[in-house]
Amino acid sequence: MEYINLPSGRMAYLKKGSGRPILLVHGLGSSVLDWHAQIEYLSKIYLVYAIDLRGHGHSDKLKTPVAMADFATDVANFMCAMSMEPCPVIGISMGGMVTFQLMAQHPERVGSAVIINSAPYFPVDSLKIRLRILSRLFLLRFFGLKLLSRVIANNLFPASQEQFRRVAHQRIAVNDKASYLFSLKAVIGWSALSEVKQLNTPILVITGDRDYTPVSHKQKYVGQLRNAQLAVIKDSGHASPIDQPEQVNQLLRSFIEEHHRVSQDAQYSAAC
Repeated sequence: MEYINLPSGRMAYLKKGSGRPILLVHGLGSSVLDWHAQIEYLSKIYLVYAIDLRGHGHSDKLKTPVAMADFATDVANFMCAMSMEPCPVIGISMGGMVTFQLMAQHPERVGSAVIINSAPYFPVDSLKIRLRILSRLFLLRFFGLKLLSRVIANNLFPASQEQFRRVAHQRIAVNDKASYLFSLKAVIGWSALSEVKQLNTPILVITGDRDYTPVSHKQKYVGQLRNAQLAVIKDSGHASPIDQPEQVNQLLRSFIEEHHRVSQDAQYSAAC
């Protein structure tokens, strides 16, 4: 891991490969570790950056509440510090939301985007979603991350993938409790849909057929975006880069190669 001091604090990141830069943004309670298969594959072709968002991995812990806009600002500052041209940004789950927010705030920084098992909003508009949030908050407050991480891991992977469950449980359990809570609350009720649906940035939305939200949910919002396409991965849950790495890697490479001129021809200036 390498480290950089940003205005908001220290950020940890991994850098591997050479060539055109791409950026990987992980999900809630995760870190660069969950991108292992993608880093190994993509770094043979590109210069891969993977970051630990604030409150995650080896980056600084969160001491106060945070908003999605703050995470996006961190990412934009990191990209400026690394002198990254407008480049492909790949985000999963909360990292996909951060990517959408980054596009809303700094469209000049994103040459193209890949969103995995995520959306440009998180409305609390159904009983199912309310119960899911309340369940996490209850477990976190009264039982801590040790139990919550086990519940999340069991939801991420079926019983037949016990090895994935075990690793996910271990990684989520070591999170800082306050940082996890602040990050979770940043997601609730957030939306960047009104901003990103005005953009013409190429977007690939990838969803597992067993993700928390159905394929129809992604089809609905993809239809509202100007330049987006949807790819469905069979026999995959919320952690597609882990349970179906080969399919994800091929989709990433094909999309990035298809839009490799976007960075050069972007209508925006990415000057910091």
